[in-house]
Amino acid sequence: MTSPRITSKRRRVQAVLIASALLLPFLSIGGNPFLRMDISMRTLFMAGVPVRVDQFYLVLLATLFVVVFFLLLTVILGRVWCGWLCPQTVFNDLAELIGERFRKRVSPPVSRLIEHASALSVSAVISFNMLCWFMSPASVAAALVDFSSNPLLMASFLTVSLFGYLNLLLVKRSFCHSYCPYGRFQAALTDEGTLNLAFLEESRERCLRCNACVRCCPMEIDIREGFQIECINCGRCIDACRGVMERRLDGPGLIDYRFGTRKGTRFKPGSKTVLLGVVTLVLGVGLAWGLAGRNQTAFALQRIATAEPQTMPDGFQAQPWRAIIGNRSESPVTYSLRTEAPQVGVISLLGPVSNIMVAPNESREITFLIRHKHIGGTPRTVVLQLFEGDRLAASVKVRL
Repeated sequence: MTSPRITSKRRRVQAVLIASALLLPFLSIGGNPFLRMDISMRTLFMAGVPVRVDQFYLVLLATLFVVVFFLLLTVILGRVWCGWLCPQTVFNDLAELIGERFRKRVSPPVSRLIEHASALSVSAVISFNMLCWFMSPASVAAALVDFSSNPLLMASFLTVSLFGYLNLLLVKRSFCHSYCPYGRFQAALTDEGTLNLAFLEESRERCLRCNACVRCCPMEIDIREGFQIECINCGRCIDACRGVMERRLDGPGLIDYRFGTRKGTRFKPGSKTVLLGVVTLVLGVGLAWGLAGRNQTAFALQRIATAEPQTMPDGFQAQPWRAIIGNRSESPVTYSLRTEAPQVGVISLLGPVSNIMVAPNESREITFLIRHKHIGGTPRTVVLQLFEGDRLAASVKVRL
């Protein structure tokens, strides 16, 4: 009886990841990019929701959410990230798969040439895709075609392509084996509910010592020696062992994924899993709340310290102020600046405080005077309100 193979499942998962990475820069929601850090607009788009540069506290929250969620997956799935999902693994697997398709059909020199060409092509696609996370794909393509007018972008494209090319040809798996700290980090997060790739000790006497698991291992380790930090849990040894045992009709393979350390153990959340799950949930709810409740208008006031208040003939005092109004929406907005209703007649505003047009994703600075009745040395608190039409967009309390 033929057992299911891990390799085909892993390749399907990796194909979905590659397709997602290539297509996401082209996707949009409501006219906005699905996910992009748009440099020209100084805006991060998350699921189509624009987060402006002055709202980057939400980016910190999103970063914490991604980090903690990644830790949660690490505690549950162990090194599956390394063997199935890590970009270093995914693109090395892709380059190796392309090489395998031609290695047996052409001469060694042609095979080597194809290996170089495929590594260069994959690296160029990766480089172009990375730039598309910061600019629209059309803008990136136009800038690369007209490279003489965009030397910095072209230099970035060539640099990333070169590093990717050298990585796929020279570094390969040695980065995972010797330099990547994730294996050591993951070992500290393992608990009783972590998924492991293990040689089944209860079946050790059935091992034929054929070394098929060692020959197929991209990390060149022997899974029969127990837990090793270098193991990336890719599952190649599972398929190799199953292939040998099936030909002997000697039962299933001797290597498999399992939760915990005993056969038949099901997923059981440990303390680390529960803690990280709760933190992930809290951060996710906080991020969703922050995105949904973010204000589309930025409003700040600043007293002009270099200009002294002037006392007018009618006894009122005129004090110069500066207002900075930011429009975070996708369309131009006309604002007006007013005082809170109870202050009318006692406090008024002089200057360009109405019909203030602000372009999308832009800020505008205006200078105006607050005219108020001076009462000795007693400070007065004033609420200045910014209206978008008849809708109150923002308000700031100041002391005169």
